[in-house]
Amino acid sequence: MKSKQNRALKEFDSLYKMIDDVYHEIALSMHLTDSAFLILYCLLELGDGCSQKDICKLYSISKQTINSSVKSLENKGFLTRRSGAGRDIHLFFTEFGRKFSEEHIGPVFDMENATFAEMEPSECELLLSLTRKYIQILKENMKQYILEEKEI
Repeated sequence: MKSKQNRALKEFDSLYKMIDDVYHEIALSMHLTDSAFLILYCLLELGDGCSQKDICKLYSISKQTINSSVKSLENKGFLTRRSGAGRDIHLFFTEFGRKFSEEHIGPVFDMENATFAEMEPSECELLLSLTRKYIQILKENMKQYILEEKEI
C-alpha cells in the first residue's frame, strides 16, 4: 500500500458514513431494513408505478438487493408488483403500504427539507456542486484505476 487517506478524505468518508447512519437509524425506528426503507421512500417520492430499475438507477443499488427487498415488502403487504414492458417490474402501494409510508416516511421528507431550509441557498448549491465534482473526478479516477488493474 503506497499511501493512506489524508485528513480531509478521512473526514469526508466519516461524514458520508454519518449521513448513512442517520437513515439507518430512521429505517430501524420503522422496523425496516435500509433497502426496504429506501424502496418505500422512492415509491412515495416517484409515485405508484415506478420501476425497480428506476430505484436501482436513482440510488445506485444492485438489482438483487432491490428485488429481494421488494419480495419481502410484498409478502408483508406494503406493495404489489406488476410486469411492465420487457422485463421491467413496476411497484404499487397497497392501501396499508401507502398509509404507512405517508405517516412514517413522509415526515422524513419534511425533515430533509427543513435541514436544507436551515442552510443558506448558496451553501446548498455549494454542497451540491462540490459533491457532484467529487463524484465526477472519483469516477474518472476509478476508470483509470480499472484500466491499470486490467494491465496487471
